[in-house]
Amino acid sequence: MTDRALTSGENFRSLFAVITAMGVTSALYALTLPLFSTRLDAMGESETVIGINAAAQAIALLAIAPFFVGFLQRLGPAVLMLWMLAATLVFILLCPLYENAWYWLVLRLLLGASTGVMWIAGEAWINQAVDDKSRGRVLSLYGIAGAVGTMVGFALMYLIQYLEMADWTPFVIIAAMVAACMVAIVPAVPVAPPFTGTQSQPMIGLFFVAPTPFLINLLVAVSFGSLASFMSVYGTDIGIPLDDTFLLLILLSAGGLMLYPIGWLADRMDRRKLALIIMLILIVLFAIMGMALRDPVLRWPYAVCLGIGIMGLYTLGLSLLGARFRNADLGAATTVFQIMWNSGVVVGPFAIGFAMDMTGPSGLPWTIIVFFVVVAAITAMRRQHR
Repeated sequence: MTDRALTSGENFRSLFAVITAMGVTSALYALTLPLFSTRLDAMGESETVIGINAAAQAIALLAIAPFFVGFLQRLGPAVLMLWMLAATLVFILLCPLYENAWYWLVLRLLLGASTGVMWIAGEAWINQAVDDKSRGRVLSLYGIAGAVGTMVGFALMYLIQYLEMADWTPFVIIAAMVAACMVAIVPAVPVAPPFTGTQSQPMIGLFFVAPTPFLINLLVAVSFGSLASFMSVYGTDIGIPLDDTFLLLILLSAGGLMLYPIGWLADRMDRRKLALIIMLILIVLFAIMGMALRDPVLRWPYAVCLGIGIMGLYTLGLSLLGARFRNADLGAATTVFQIMWNSGVVVGPFAIGFAMDMTGPSGLPWTIIVFFVVVAAITAMRRQHR
């Protein structure tokens, strides 16, 4: 970890390591969620037990994240990520020792904590490592790595199901991915950026200093979590074959591969204005969701466009965060950013499930639209105030 100016080669090594880590962490997230759910279902566990297990990975970080800001400053992002990867490796290898829902609940709480801290360290690392002139483009590459990782995770899960791997094999595959990520990060330890200084105010104060990036990330999490949780239910309710709903989720992730133009625009115009434009486009897309998905031709490009918009908002939220905060404040603000993500993953599916119970399948897009309208209004008011 160094505070001197890096050579171009050292800067590339630093960015390569953190972007690789983003891809692996995304793949872990995309693979472990359905892997545990299908295993628990095969064991005869109820949907309630499966849901509690799934929520554990999101809830864990909410409890422990604030305590890791100090570790980020003392250890630096690379060393902290290595420790969390080592912990993740141990937790993953412990999973197949005993196939029991409540045993897995404890391990998934631990996994949620370790992988969540990896997200915090990675997002703080890349935002600290880039300057504002190229922030949007570099973060778009970071988001593309996340999209690739998500697709790899879904593809591995499909392969595991197709080959009926019911033993240790899936967990060994995950462990190998974690080990490969550690190998990629080790060379970057000396060139990872430091987080110097002291935090200017408590985390809740950082939220009120610049609420826009945090609310944007909450919005992205609500959208992604709700679509991942309910796309199969929504799709079958409106007459889409179940296999097609899973393909739609893959195409939704594929939209993240096309983020670079949004990153390019983010470096050349007001980022809040660009975020507002994307929010308005997404409001229109969600408003026509039922019509678009019922069309057997239109549904595929529609899913890609939806993915571009949602992942584009994530990139813009992260860009706004890095432009506003630096050093110790950036580490703390990134923790709040990740807390907002996990909160959205919990709150979104809960709100959507309730809305769909009350109004039917239309509750999915229109509840998401309500979230978008509220965040868009706050973003517009903040932009006018600034």
